[in-house]
Amino acid sequence: MKIAYLINVGLSVSPYNGIRIQAETWADELERQGHEVVRINPWKTIVWEEFDVVHCIGADRATDVLLMSLSKRCKNIMFSPVIDSIEPIGMYRFATLWGSKRFRLYSVNYAIRLSKPYISKWFVRSQYEFEYVNKAYNVPAESISIIPLSFRTPICEKYPEKEPFCLHVSMLTDGRKNVLRLLEAAVKYQFKLVLAGSVRSNEEFAPLKCIIEANDNITYLGSVSDERLIALYKRAKVFALPSINEGVGMVAVEAASYGCDIVVTEIGGPKEYYSDMAYVVNPYNVDEIGKAVMNAMSESRFQPRLQKYIQDNYNLETCVGKMVNEYMRNR
Repeated sequence: MKIAYLINVGLSVSPYNGIRIQAETWADELERQGHEVVRINPWKTIVWEEFDVVHCIGADRATDVLLMSLSKRCKNIMFSPVIDSIEPIGMYRFATLWGSKRFRLYSVNYAIRLSKPYISKWFVRSQYEFEYVNKAYNVPAESISIIPLSFRTPICEKYPEKEPFCLHVSMLTDGRKNVLRLLEAAVKYQFKLVLAGSVRSNEEFAPLKCIIEANDNITYLGSVSDERLIALYKRAKVFALPSINEGVGMVAVEAASYGCDIVVTEIGGPKEYYSDMAYVVNPYNVDEIGKAVMNAMSESRFQPRLQKYIQDNYNLETCVGKMVNEYMRNR
């Protein structure tokens, strides 16, 4: 097959954007499996009729216009909306209805609703996201496929030796990641916490930095290479992802594939990836986070079963294979 990959421009700003990284990983694996993938550059002239599939990832307020134009040249348009909302579905549905083409009143949600006639198949990453597409946009269930995200790291052949610390990796100053409460839990329960990742500004990082510097059980490593990240996954007993808003949280899935026990938020879709083999917490409750990390640190309830489950179900070949099947079915 010849497949066009078209990502929303907002996802192209940072090379570290998780959705962009996953799209690039998909494209690489599709090529490894023998398909031709064109990463669309808007500055080049594109003959859209040559493609078997156009896969559009992400949306903006002009998505309906884009997909309407594409539909005249390619009849097989797949769409990954990337919905990470924590709004109740009823309120989210209202946002999809609010708008007016006549008066040019647009929201991203409204533009996605207007795009429905041009989309052959909707790809979502979890049952949680499925519910938003199905109920908020009134997309029939048969038009939606759950294509889970895959871990992008090499397979870990055996269960590694673990050290008693909790790892967290993210854009640490992103409030969605809930790092402040994780730090407060580490201070209160005195577990060893290792943080890695970038920060947007020193000003935003200052409140977190004060806590880190005042407590010997907390270490901040800064941004780390993929090689060092894998080494951390192998060593850490626990990986914590207590986010207040998260689509999937692929770093936690990767950590689980290297034998980490997972403490994960109860909000949204991330917990679906662990088949009841994770410690699920209310991310607004510091005590729940702290107690879960301590329990995960002292118990061996889920690993190495979880490692095998993740490797069997969320490896790149399997996940991309499911997507290829949907491409083929809708040709």
